[in-house]
Amino acid sequence: MKFDSERNKRRTAVALAAALALCACGPDRRAENIVRAQAVLEQAGSTLFEDASTADYGAVRHNLSGLECVAPRDGDFALDLAPPTAANPGVFCDTVVGGVATRLGAVYFGASVTLDTAFAQALADIAGQAPHEDWSGEPSSFDKAPPQGAPHFRIARYSITIDGQPTYMRVAMSEARGWFMHQLVQGPIADAEAIEAGAGEGWRRALIGFAKAPN
Repeated sequence: MKFDSERNKRRTAVALAAALALCACGPDRRAENIVRAQAVLEQAGSTLFEDASTADYGAVRHNLSGLECVAPRDGDFALDLAPPTAANPGVFCDTVVGGVATRLGAVYFGASVTLDTAFAQALADIAGQAPHEDWSGEPSSFDKAPPQGAPHFRIARYSITIDGQPTYMRVAMSEARGWFMHQLVQGPIADAEAIEAGAGEGWRRALIGFAKAPN
């Protein structure tokens, strides 16, 4: 499974590089992160997003779903949008950092679809693409203690072969207000424990933002 937003990644990477070149790399990390987020907002060209940066990371928030996309300091980043007029509006942010690819997205399906149905379909799609088995490692500590008030969610973790390479894959999904937020992470199986820990932290952060979204 590969991401197909290479042109968007290149454009956004150029915008982020330009923003960082203008940024004073002093102690005010939040100011630096805001500059990075503003570069993403300018590239997106949509009023559906706002700055969600903190002192720890630069991010933009999709106001309709509550999805927060973190723009990494290094690596590739792409932001794609299915507009509100689409049959299923949504937003997707893809990152590739250190050989680990992550897709975080949110799509609106309304009340006609249940979380279990959507999650089962996602897993069936993966099962039809490559040989795989359940990953036997330890789940992230962040998944064991989700934030209070977080929406319900499902997670699956696999050892899977992609293009002949042993790969770790994590699939997570949550639902709130008819929006379905999903996380897909994949990277070298040798780094599975570190990838799982980082993905769990990212998923917890995403859940908090997702839970805060307006009804």
